[in-house]
Formats: sequence, C-alpha cells, structure tokens
Amino acid sequence: MSLEMELERLRRSLSERAELGDLLQAKREVEHFVSYASAQQAEDACAHFESAGWSVDRSDGQDANGLFPVRVYRRQALDAEHAERSIRAVYAINEQHQGYYDGFGAMAVLAEGSEPPGFFSRLFGRHTGDG
Repeated sequence: MSLEMELERLRRSLSERAELGDLLQAKREVEHFVSYASAQQAEDACAHFESAGWSVDRSDGQDANGLFPVRVYRRQALDAEHAERSIRAVYAINEQHQGYYDGFGAMAVLAEGSEPPGFFSRLFGRHTGDG
C-alpha cells in the first residue's frame, strides 16, 4: 500500500477512535509492523530504527510468507500530527531497506471513569489515560 493510502487509512482510524472516546492526545505505545525479504535487510533496518529513536522487536526467523517480521514501537500521542509523523518516519526508513509496511496498532486510552463502547472494549481492552 502506498504511503498516501496508508495515511488515508490512518485518518479514518483516528476519526473512528475519537468517536468512540479514545483520548488521542494521551501517550501510549504505538507499534508499526514491517518485514523484510532477508535477515540482513531486517538487521540493517532495525539498527536504523534504533538510531532514529525507535524500539524494535526482531523475529527469530521467517514468517509463513518467507519474510523477516519486525515490530517497531515507541510511546507517543496518537493525535493526527504525531500519528502521521510516525507513519512517515517508519515509511522513510522502511523504504531505504526495501521493507514492507503492514500497519500500526495501539491500545485505546479512555477518560477516567468512562466505559468503553461494546465492540471497542472487546477489541482494545480497557485502559485509562495517564497523559
């Protein structure tokens, strides 16, 4: 998927999260999923991500598609500005290492004392804001 398509998907996701009560300005761990055709590409990309301030979890081997998956993450707000900057940064590093981007994820942060809407609570779990 192109960067522009991924950004459009991000905007829809953030809008849906806001409608469901997610406090997008609250910091939480935001993770991105990338993968590489070779172990060397994955290793080089991990070093690049780490030097750019990201944490990474490397896989121990190839996935079912023969790729080497990596989880890239950091603690940040999920508002439009921070989320878009995050995806752009991950895409830029990923492209330099011929990787594949496979989306992002983050727990919902809800206002203290609020109840998560039905499906939303099952999907994201209950987590209260800590700023």
